[in-house]
Amino acid sequence: MRGAALLLSLLLWAQEPANQPVPYTLADRDRLIRVEERLTSLEKEVEGIQAQLARMESRNDTQFYTLLTILVGFIAFLLWDRRKALAPMEAKVAELQKDGDKLSRLVQSLREYARTHPDLAEILRRYELV
Repeated sequence: MRGAALLLSLLLWAQEPANQPVPYTLADRDRLIRVEERLTSLEKEVEGIQAQLARMESRNDTQFYTLLTILVGFIAFLLWDRRKALAPMEAKVAELQKDGDKLSRLVQSLREYARTHPDLAEILRRYELV
């Protein structure tokens, strides 16, 4: 029992200084003011950096859309130019197809005529038209 009373008194004695308030000095107050000033200046710097990043992002968006517009314009120009360049060639191919149809009909007529005329059939065989 006596040991328990001694242990209890030791514990109470050890806890008493922890319950006393820590003194707050003028140096502590000055230090806190300096920390707050630094914190305020850091917050302003962070806000400035964020604003700068927002401007850079806006500039990057503008540059991207400008480049995209130029690219789309260039592709449209290429398509227009190819179509313009191919138009005369398409007309020539259509003309050749029309002439080819006439030539096919002529060869078909010659084959039919060659059935009754052996000399013409020989000529057509020589040029592999029969």
